[in-house]
Amino acid sequence: MEKKIEKKNTLFKNTIYKSILSMVNIFVPIIIGPYIMRLLDVDLYGMYNRVFADFQMFLAFAGFGVYTLGVREISKIRDNKEKVSKLFTNLFMISMFSNLLVLILYVIYSLLVSTGTARVLYLVMTIQIFANIFYVEFVNEALENYKFITIKSIIVKIIYFLSILLAVRNPDDIVIYAIVVSLTNFLNNIISFVYAKRRIKFDFSKIEIKKYIKPLIAVLIISNVDLLYGQSDRVMLGKYVNDVSGTIYYTAYYLMATLASIPYAIINVSIPRLSYLLRNEGKKVYEEKLNNSISSLLFIIVPMCLGVFVLSREAIILYAGKKYMAAIAPLMVACITRIFISLESVMNNLVMYPNDREDRILKVSLVCGISNLLINYLLVLFKIFSPITALATTGLVELMVFIIHFIYAKKKMNINVQVFSKKNITYIILSLLFIPISFVIRKLNLGFYVTMTLIIIICVLLYFIVLFVKKDNNLIFIMNKFKNKLKVGKK
Repeated sequence: MEKKIEKKNTLFKNTIYKSILSMVNIFVPIIIGPYIMRLLDVDLYGMYNRVFADFQMFLAFAGFGVYTLGVREISKIRDNKEKVSKLFTNLFMISMFSNLLVLILYVIYSLLVSTGTARVLYLVMTIQIFANIFYVEFVNEALENYKFITIKSIIVKIIYFLSILLAVRNPDDIVIYAIVVSLTNFLNNIISFVYAKRRIKFDFSKIEIKKYIKPLIAVLIISNVDLLYGQSDRVMLGKYVNDVSGTIYYTAYYLMATLASIPYAIINVSIPRLSYLLRNEGKKVYEEKLNNSISSLLFIIVPMCLGVFVLSREAIILYAGKKYMAAIAPLMVACITRIFISLESVMNNLVMYPNDREDRILKVSLVCGISNLLINYLLVLFKIFSPITALATTGLVELMVFIIHFIYAKKKMNINVQVFSKKNITYIILSLLFIPISFVIRKLNLGFYVTMTLIIIICVLLYFIVLFVKKDNNLIFIMNKFKNKLKVGKK
């Protein structure tokens, strides 16, 4: 019993650390984002986003799936230091070779497709591919060193924040901006590498690179199937429409993804724990923890997405300024899409992957991803391809992946996945009430800030008061934890 409580407390602490990190990852972009988007020339920033979309395509393959596989496999054997050292060494060697290979290919590609400022941006980003060699955060994730990850990331974010304010001062400072982004990523990776190496030594006594190639290829495709969704959307918008449309898409997609990073902490910290529980404590304990994680995610993600949905206009004006008003409608679509992405992420990361169903994820994701590309090309053909339609098709595809995996998990794997429990449906219904509430408040014409403030206060109060009356487990658990923290603080 004591062991169970200790594990639950550890998981809660890890979630808190992840949530703190997520909040930092939210607030820094919220501060820096408006500064950058208002300062930099719209066309130059559009060029940067197009180049960055291409760069991310290469970066995704550079890691060769090492991060995802590393988190799962090291979490299973984390109590055996010898095995962890051998696995870490093999994965690091593979990552080093794959990053260097992709770096060479990326440089060749950048020289062939770009000129002028765009070429400079491409080449600056080579720093990040080289830095990716030292990206061993999978070790810290698997060993649940979330305190270190949080503190380190906060320090790096502060350095990034100050560097942007000091270095990026003019509308044409796009190259300087790219340099700052690349160097801070390099710093982040180096610190993580040094920390991990102090706890895990290299062990070259048994190099088994060939052994890991097949599972890594599967994980590589699975973990980067997003390339067939969001990344391909951005690349196609830049190619077939214009750089500005790509920026509009990115603004909506990135803003929602940034805000959603807090609830995603639940998924991230649950992956190593669920893999461990399934292997060591059985299916029943795994299912209990799985459904708790799903419920905790929906408790936060649904009201957050629908909250931003009703405040999309205010969010874009505050974040990007009036010159990006075209991003309001895409942001509304992105809010709905984010709920589907969250559900799909649950099925992939918390159900399929811990149960070694990579082949299933691969087949479904590839079929749906290719379908998304084909739909996009049809939209281009009929001249209706835009940030809105790109986001909408991506959302529908993510929903299809979720539905297919959900049915498969219930029917074929016999896993008791409770996505549509009574409690979870309550979160959805309460959040949907935000729409009529915001509609009524807007009719009062009370002004920008008063309207926004009233919508937030009334919607938040409604949500939490109803859940408090219903004695919702997630709300009560959080309240009790903070009560205990306050008691300890007073003592």
